[in-house]
Amino acid sequence: MATAIKHKPALYLPVDGDIPLDVPEGAFISAVRKPPLKIYSIGFQPAKSIPEIPRWFLHKYGATSSIVLEPFAGGGTTIIEALRYGVSVCWLDYQPLSRLICRVKTTRFYPDEVAAIASEILKDAVKQNCAPQTVRFANKDFWFQKPVQEGLEILREKIFNSCDSVRPALLLALASTVRKSSNMNEGMLLAARRAHIKEIPIRSRCDVFGSFQFYVDKLVEAIVEWNALLDGKALRAVELHSHDARDIGSQSSYDAIITSPPYINAIDYVWASKFELHWLGMVRDDEERLQLYSKEIGTERIHREECKELGKTGHGYLDELIEHIYTGRKYRATKGQNHLRARVVYKYFIDMQNHFANAFSHLRPGGFYCFTIGDTSKICGVDIPVATLLTDVACGVGFHRKFHFHLLLKNRKLNIPRNVDWAGTIKHDTTVVLEKPD
Repeated sequence: MATAIKHKPALYLPVDGDIPLDVPEGAFISAVRKPPLKIYSIGFQPAKSIPEIPRWFLHKYGATSSIVLEPFAGGGTTIIEALRYGVSVCWLDYQPLSRLICRVKTTRFYPDEVAAIASEILKDAVKQNCAPQTVRFANKDFWFQKPVQEGLEILREKIFNSCDSVRPALLLALASTVRKSSNMNEGMLLAARRAHIKEIPIRSRCDVFGSFQFYVDKLVEAIVEWNALLDGKALRAVELHSHDARDIGSQSSYDAIITSPPYINAIDYVWASKFELHWLGMVRDDEERLQLYSKEIGTERIHREECKELGKTGHGYLDELIEHIYTGRKYRATKGQNHLRARVVYKYFIDMQNHFANAFSHLRPGGFYCFTIGDTSKICGVDIPVATLLTDVACGVGFHRKFHFHLLLKNRKLNIPRNVDWAGTIKHDTTVVLEKPD
């Protein structure tokens, strides 16, 4: 049975700013957050984790001599907090766009150089008549107007020909330009045709160039603020060779692991960054993009024949929930969806079990693993207590549960198509601290 975390009636502890180090065990926190550093907002990353949680952990359990591992780096929140705290951090992520975001945030750039080279690129881009035609993917003409394609191709070519010292930063500005210039409505997370869609304005090359300048300016502002905060300190961050959290690969031993694993059945990160992956040359074609799902924890890209099998994890309560989804006991979805969702849940927890086992082997005795995840997800009408079950799974590979609390999520809404009759909204994030016994 899943008994690791018991929820009591929520009595919210109001917090203004940082989470207090003496927060009570199992507390429900309602936090008013202070404006974060600009570096946090650079780069598109859906469902970003918040800096207050790794900051709380580092000040409560960390030491300045620690080496931290972030196995689901995402937008780099934990990385930034580790660097601010003054510890070394190693990180990995399966998603190429996330890796670019983290590389930019862990590289020392000179803002004047970034601005100057971007300015030269734009001057040359305006003068260029002919545009290359190098990027190909399904439905490109539906999502990108011809002048937009031309503008992006010109910028892309010039950025790839720019010097190594600024190219990653300019590519990240281009990534934001790609999303802004597409025919997606403002706030859309996934590129999906919808019955009701706002009229898309006609865009020109100059609109693309203007957006690129806007995102370069934002990036430069963030770099200036970030450099001033670091005050000359070294950026002790290392990207690991592995891109798979189930096989970290490094021979190193870590003092702490701080992360926010992917939400189960919530966001298709590959689909969400589809345009950026293609326009930035991170994948060569649609087939290579789809291959990224093999490294995604709990992927929804599962062969139909595999979905016919009712998976068994060996955890009695979890397997009962998976069976309820599979049989449609709570909600019978459209053809094949119950079997697919049951398999997604099964694979998610099997993937996380493999991750926890691998992470356990890389953590020094007495080291901590801190994770934050949505407490409960509703799938085909079945409530999945994700945080509780993950804690059980982690303890099954050898961890001991040390501490936990819950954070009230405000304005948690994703602009993606979904059936609200059988899919729910995550109300809380739960933070769990695990310990590897000495």
